[in-house]
Amino acid sequence: MYEEQLRELGLTDNEVRIYLLLLKQGTMNPSEISKKLGLHRGYIYDALERMQEKEVVNSILKDSKKYFQATSPENFIELLKLRMENFQKIIPDLMKIAEIKKEEVKVELHKGKRVYRTLLKDMILSLKKNEEAYLIGIDEEVLITEVEPIYLKQYLNTIKSKNIKEKILIKKGRKKFRSPNLQYKELDEKYIGKTAQIIYNNKIAIFILGTPYYLIIIEDREVAETYKKQFNLLWNITK
Repeated sequence: MYEEQLRELGLTDNEVRIYLLLLKQGTMNPSEISKKLGLHRGYIYDALERMQEKEVVNSILKDSKKYFQATSPENFIELLKLRMENFQKIIPDLMKIAEIKKEEVKVELHKGKRVYRTLLKDMILSLKKNEEAYLIGIDEEVLITEVEPIYLKQYLNTIKSKNIKEKILIKKGRKKFRSPNLQYKELDEKYIGKTAQIIYNNKIAIFILGTPYYLIIIEDREVAETYKKQFNLLWNITK
């Protein structure tokens, strides 16, 4: 009659039988329970131990013998409340796990002469105050040639007002912008080639400098973190 409800509260079929028997009989020792239910005494001991852990039975001593009795059915309500409180504490962490799981890798492909402008506009929108951006292979001379001065000026003003720091690895001998927010190191051209990479926020932008220009923007936190680590490794070994 009550078996299904008790199973839903976490008791096994035989634990339900033991609990209902003790509730009806009061106190019994393992041998009496074994005889009454037709279950092996060793199993009864194991089941009673589990039920004590679940706080649905108590043990008492009578004439140096251990007897067991069922706890009040109202105790299930208190146990459920306690479990609910404990579960509520971990909900924020579980939600974070769920959010991370739901995050999809976003990939955009842009083509043409205006890809530099597309990138600068996205960086202005994405970068937050006091963040850092990491650049490899960006050619400032190409920027000056391909990007309208108004967009370039807007970007430089933005990184200054937001206090965004840029670490830039460029080809040896290339032009550098003068700004306290920009820090340069030089690499031999053979290590850069016809590509450029920019890591900012949770994004990685990859330029392919050909005809036409291609820009790939990847948005993914883990991928961005990996690129940042690789950049910092290269930065630290570059003079």
